Amino acid sequence: MRWEHLSVIGTITTGGQFLQHTHRGAVRSAQVVEFLAHVLRHVAGEVVVVLDRAMIHRSKAVQAFVLLHERLSLVYLPPYAPELNPIELIWADLKRNVVGNFCALSVAALKKRLTVGWQRIRRRGLPRAFIRGTPFTASLSI
Repeated sequence: MRWEHLSVIGTITTGGQFLQHTHRGAVRSAQVVEFLAHVLRHVAGEVVVVLDRAMIHRSKAVQAFVLLHERLSLVYLPPYAPELNPIELIWADLKRNVVGNFCALSVAALKKRLTVGWQRIRRRGLPRAFIRGTPFTASLSI
């Protein structure tokens, strides 16, 4: 069976800003490029994006986009190191407190529930708390 689904891509800035895109279907290289453009529109100055080593993050399309934008650079986490990635804490909180035990009857209902979840995450200041508590950011501040 082929189920309709939503995928999410997101980031937390060092200042605690949470940016995300929700996309129908799978996230591919084109959506990563769109998201990086979104980040560049919302974050001033030099932008260093820390990513896991997923193939879509290392694709030729993503690399070409980075070459076109001087203020953007990518840094990749070591393989199999989700504990170093603060966005994983957002996803875990979202799964536990927003969509856990929620059975959406449609993709529209799921998207509405996610929108409430994004508001909850921002209102509670979770991105800032999560970025401050990760080993990766602690090593950066030394």
